[in-house]
Amino acid sequence: MKQIYLLSLVTLLLLACSKDKDETSPASKGGTKYRVTFDIDWNRTNFPTDYPSSAHFSKLIGWSHEASQTFFKVGSLATAGIKNMAETGATSPLHEEFNALIEKEKGFNYFIGGNLSTGRGSIIIDVEVTEKYPSVTLATMIAPSPDWYIAVVNINLLENNSFVDQKIVDANVYDAGTDNGVTYTSKNEVTSPQHPITLFVDAPLGNGSKLNSTIATVIFKKL
Repeated sequence: MKQIYLLSLVTLLLLACSKDKDETSPASKGGTKYRVTFDIDWNRTNFPTDYPSSAHFSKLIGWSHEASQTFFKVGSLATAGIKNMAETGATSPLHEEFNALIEKEKGFNYFIGGNLSTGRGSIIIDVEVTEKYPSVTLATMIAPSPDWYIAVVNINLLENNSFVDQKIVDANVYDAGTDNGVTYTSKNEVTSPQHPITLFVDAPLGNGSKLNSTIATVIFKKL
């Protein structure tokens, strides 16, 4: 009798865990998963000016969110989390800021992926989206740099009421507006007052109008 009781209890616990997992999965909310590949090509040939010997990229971080979300938008002021990511590559407190927005039902989930120890290579991360939260933003610091990062911002994967099988976009370079440095290894110099986030196309990465070359191609592939 005791064994039957224990078996029933274990069964109930497994069912409860399964239910919790189903309720938090994107499929249960009309969504799906994507594998995102950042193919990065920051090289000395295309970007020769001041190219650093220690070129690398920080951990990829981002979230899935409403299509109307303005977090990370050009013209907005970088939060403490964006500032820290852009200047040091840290994922904190940015992931706490994502979590606070998610708790306010502005997004579905946040994601932290790997880094890249050189200027060329791939960072791969899986993300989840839903019909309510169909857009993805992902960023990684250009390192070393004053406050520059590459990102894809507000990429909507829901088109004509269906999730696309694949989407390929170019990443942009952004200036967080928090450090006055003009090249990769400039000394820290706080921008005061803080400037808004802008697209970055100036030297040493561009000519003032555009980047010297595409720095990263980003592929979203539905799983």
